[in-house]
Amino acid sequence: MLFSRPKIKKPTFYEELYYINSEQELVCRFSPYSVIKKEFEKIGLDTNEATIEELMAQISLMFLEGYSSKIDEDPNYSLGQFKQTEFYKIRFVLLNHLKEVGFYLYDYKEEIMPKKIKAFYKKINAQK
Repeated sequence: MLFSRPKIKKPTFYEELYYINSEQELVCRFSPYSVIKKEFEKIGLDTNEATIEELMAQISLMFLEGYSSKIDEDPNYSLGQFKQTEFYKIRFVLLNHLKEVGFYLYDYKEEIMPKKIKAFYKKINAQK
């Protein structure tokens, strides 16, 4: 009799994009607008009158400031450690939500996307 190993599905990049918020809700890049809006408010970003690119820039700045402050505290702090923090996970999910909205708004057509959104779109398609 031959024994076979059970097939274990390795989580894909997209399945790892979630966190559990303070209301015990699962938040992912496909969460409803009402949930995402509350999450933006929690981290101090006002989505009213802001463009997708502006919000992406603000979240990127938060990443930079958060990581820089950790390095100031401990020069041996690694990016891998930072990526395990709740601070990083929340902003990473919200950033990916913004990317997905941007792709959807431009109907997933690279030729009409703004440069920054197109760059993210190309990078994600390269990972598939």
